Amino acid sequence: MVNNTELLNAFVSWMELRGYRPGTIRQYSYDVKRFLSWLKKDPTEVGEQEISAYLLKIKSDRNLSNTTMLRRIASLRTFYEFLVDQGIVETNPVTIRRPRVRRKLPSVLSREEIEKLISAGRSERDRLLLRLLYATGARVSEISALRWEDINIKDRTAVIRGGKGGKDRIVLFDEVTARELAEYRRKHGGQGRIFPLSPRTIQRIVKMAAARAGLRKEVHPHTLRHSIATHLLESGADLRAIQELLGHASLSTTQIYTHVSREHLKKEYEKLWSNKKE
Repeated sequence: MVNNTELLNAFVSWMELRGYRPGTIRQYSYDVKRFLSWLKKDPTEVGEQEISAYLLKIKSDRNLSNTTMLRRIASLRTFYEFLVDQGIVETNPVTIRRPRVRRKLPSVLSREEIEKLISAGRSERDRLLLRLLYATGARVSEISALRWEDINIKDRTAVIRGGKGGKDRIVLFDEVTARELAEYRRKHGGQGRIFPLSPRTIQRIVKMAAARAGLRKEVHPHTLRHSIATHLLESGADLRAIQELLGHASLSTTQIYTHVSREHLKKEYEKLWSNKKE
């Protein structure tokens, strides 16, 4: 019987060599570890039946969303791809069809709510962090990894290195953010990571600022990314330009903001007429 700990360690090394992102490696190894703990037999002797039984069990026991189930399936499929690649098994038993995920319209803050959120930051660092998340539309992991040498304050640009899919891209920011970055660098030095914080800590900072700002919506770092994309679209920005800014591989991913913008317009329109009635 194979040693599960050694197998898991080898799987992690295999993913690292293939350039999987640290967050993906962490999630996949966690999912596979749970699967191996549940499994009562050697993972090399598993067939489609055991895979289906496991997925059905975790789906029913925890009432997991389709999005989470997609990740669990991807974790197991990748694990068995590794086993096939290493010649440990002949075929990949993970043949489950991907569950359909109903794409929800992302939550968006108005420009006024964005300013309230930024003002509610507890410190100069937190306010700059919130402003940069919104201005650049960067993902939380990208902001966490951003270094001073990746920033050009004069040109108001930043290079996001190794974003989703391992691609670099250039993002922009406004004059206010540029001034605050320059002031922050003057006070705290300009070497290494701008915000040496984990993505989880950044998420907590955003949620705490939202609570202090009295925002009733569920606010995450990604909400700021959704918001800048929607505001750019409402201001007449080209969809392709927004795709480049956000680092979307497919234009269809960016197109969801056209629906958000329409919904936002509808709400503003209804608000106008409700005010007239009063």
